[in-house]
Amino acid sequence: MQRLGWGSTDVRFVTCVVNRENLDALARLLESGDVTVVIDDVYELKNAADAVAHMLGHHARGNVAIVV
Repeated sequence: MQRLGWGSTDVRFVTCVVNRENLDALARLLESGDVTVVIDDVYELKNAADAVAHMLGHHARGNVAIVV
């Protein structure tokens, strides 16, 4: 596991197998507030190319979401 931190922010990158047990565990962490999702920007589907350019340009400081 890689651990990074900026100031008071603690960031951890974790990879796991997507299965029911892991999804349930992730849901519990999100519901408890122990894990926080950071959304950098939200794009409409028609602007998906802009979202990809934003990510590939290494400008995103969180997740980029595309609304369908």
